[in-house]
Amino acid sequence: MPIVRLSIAALLTAFLVAEAAAQGQTAPPTADGSVPLNAPPVAHLVVDTDGSLHFGPRTVPPPALASPESRSVYTRQMLQRAQATAAHGGIASANTGNSIAPNAPGWSKQQALKIYPVIEENSKIGGIGVTIYSPKIIPSKNRNKVVMEFEIDAEAIAVASLGQLKVVKVNYRGGGPSIPGNQDIVAVYRELLKTYKPKSIGMFGASGGCTLAQTTILWLPQQNLPMPGAVGLNTCSGGSNPGDSRYTLNGLDASLSTAFSGRPPFGGRDSVPRKPDEPPATALDGDIPKNYPPAFLLSGTRDMCLSQTVLLHRKLRNAGVEADLNVFEGMWHVFWEHPEMPESRQAMQALADFFNSHLK
Repeated sequence: MPIVRLSIAALLTAFLVAEAAAQGQTAPPTADGSVPLNAPPVAHLVVDTDGSLHFGPRTVPPPALASPESRSVYTRQMLQRAQATAAHGGIASANTGNSIAPNAPGWSKQQALKIYPVIEENSKIGGIGVTIYSPKIIPSKNRNKVVMEFEIDAEAIAVASLGQLKVVKVNYRGGGPSIPGNQDIVAVYRELLKTYKPKSIGMFGASGGCTLAQTTILWLPQQNLPMPGAVGLNTCSGGSNPGDSRYTLNGLDASLSTAFSGRPPFGGRDSVPRKPDEPPATALDGDIPKNYPPAFLLSGTRDMCLSQTVLLHRKLRNAGVEADLNVFEGMWHVFWEHPEMPESRQAMQALADFFNSHLK
């Protein structure tokens, strides 16, 4: 009996064609006549009130092994995304008669402040605007330590409270990974080095802030600056490095999914090449320098940036760096911005403990 071998691409193309045909659709062909891999694989997504997702003939239940709190948050987010997508002509619907309102601006920070008691102070360091979060009493063992955070107030607040550490959130320019963002972080770091030893300073960030943490550290040798004592790389943004999870989890990630809005799952690589004296554009670019600090990496099994996290972990390990990979079951991109979830507290406690065990 002859053996027939099909490539993964051929199987996926056949699947997409079959799905489109079953739904009465014809996927638009590419120039060579094949079906594009980023075409919507099904005609519709339905989100149930329990968080179950229906992709044509396929049903994916809510994260069964996650906490009840996180399943509730996940369901609410997916219902809200489905309703918002449908309102703009997307191919999704929420199986509920209730309107799910989006979270109000600043909700994550306000929620974190209710759960984690800290002192908040707005200031400038090195001419850059910062928000400083500190526990009401810093224990003597931590008074010579400071941690820099990039991107999300809620994680800065949690680490300050759980780790009993001073956390400086850098309000960098650009709103995402950019050279001005790297420059602002370096300016604050340079100023902190006047008061703190390098090994007493930590850095961390989430998503775009994670990318800035990584690319800034890779840039420090060119700035003739020493390495910090530890770094937290909390799911670096991966749109410019589309790994497998960018496709396979598109539709499951409660934060990043675009599968049912008609938009592609990533935006392509940085169109402006970086110069040799500039920081790398993405977290996976560049060589790992000597004396790179111990690294804590964080992601979830429904995070579209999971591929970037595991690849960066392997790259660091291959360079001989101590790298602690933490992947949470059923969790999506930057899940810890919901401080009410047990998984969020566990993740931030692990990060705070990592800083306390590595900063000198």
